[in-house]
Amino acid sequence: MIDQLYQKAILKEAAAATGSGALSNPDLRLTVHNPLCGDRITVYLKLEDNKVSAFSHDTKACVLCQASASILAECSIGETEQNIQAVYDSLKQGLSDKDLDDKIWPEEKWKILNIFHPVSDHKNRFTCVTLPFESILKALRGDSE
Repeated sequence: MIDQLYQKAILKEAAAATGSGALSNPDLRLTVHNPLCGDRITVYLKLEDNKVSAFSHDTKACVLCQASASILAECSIGETEQNIQAVYDSLKQGLSDKDLDDKIWPEEKWKILNIFHPVSDHKNRFTCVTLPFESILKALRGDSE
C-alpha cells in the first residue's frame, strides 16, 4: 500500500514544501488537525480584495498532507474562497468517485491534484489530502482555533 500511495510525483511535491513556514503578520491564521492520524497543519493567509495574496503553512503530517499543502501554496494565490471551495469539492468528489484522472478542474493549474489518484483506493487517507483545503477554507470563513 505504501508504494502505491507514495508515488514519485507525490514525494516530489512533499519534498518541495512550497509555502512552508509562517508568514509574518498574516491576516488569518488557523491550525487544524486530524485526530485519526495525527496530521496537523497551521495555515497563514494574507488577503487582498477577498483573494488570497499570500499563503504559507506549517505542516506536521504524512507525505500526502505535505504534498497537498505544497500544491495549495503553489495554486491558491489569487483565488477566492468560492474558487477554493470549488476545487475542494472537485477533489473530494474525484477521490470518492475514483475519477481524478478525468476531472475537469476550474483552472488548468489545479490539474496537478491528479497525482492523488492512487489515494482513491484508500478512503481512510482522503483526509490526509483534503486537510490543507479544509484548513484554508475554515480560515477564510473566520473559524477560530
